[in-house]
Amino acid sequence: MITDVLAEVELDGDLDSLRSLPGNDVMLAVPVDGGDGSFRRRYTVRRSTETSLTLWIDVTAAGPGATWARSAPIGSTIEAIGPRGQVTLDPLADWHLFIGDLSFLSAAYAMAEAIEPPGQALFVLQVDDEAHLITPTLDEAVGVTLCVIERAGWGPSDPIGLLSGLRALELPDDEGVAYVGGELSVVAAVRAALLERGFTADAIRSKPYWRLGVSNLAHGEPKKDDLA
Repeated sequence: MITDVLAEVELDGDLDSLRSLPGNDVMLAVPVDGGDGSFRRRYTVRRSTETSLTLWIDVTAAGPGATWARSAPIGSTIEAIGPRGQVTLDPLADWHLFIGDLSFLSAAYAMAEAIEPPGQALFVLQVDDEAHLITPTLDEAVGVTLCVIERAGWGPSDPIGLLSGLRALELPDDEGVAYVGGELSVVAAVRAALLERGFTADAIRSKPYWRLGVSNLAHGEPKKDDLA
């Protein structure tokens, strides 16, 4: 555990096929707790070396991945497939805005730490408790703005906190890219707010990681139908 709500899981083995860009994820065949079979769940690669991949898993989530991350003994084996995902860092952007909840933290930090100086990283992050948040390690020449929103009673599908943080944020000049991740309806609301603020669709890279009250599908992503 790296905080009360985040588990760090390190994978080693035959990793050549799993090398990824910052923001990519891998799909794990997470064992069913107390039964046979598995669930496929996707987790962003937080960092990688020649011999290992490190994932952060939100253990507050009531799902098989959180259960496995809390209880898997050292030396456990698991099937991993990847890399996957289309939300990766745009190296041509002058600045980068990362908006989301705890489920987005690993992807946001992995991308931010890949920013070439000089550059700027802006964060609007929502957590239940500020003590749950740790900070990324960025190059000293990269400018950082961090806006932390405590949930303060808002429901996990309520976008008001992140939208308030976005409204209060002064955006730099030049060309920026926004990256959004979290609960499905919140991601949709933030994306709409970014469009209203003048972002083009090409300058927004968004990904819903989960959907309140609905289990992720077999391929590890939330069901997206009926989303306004």
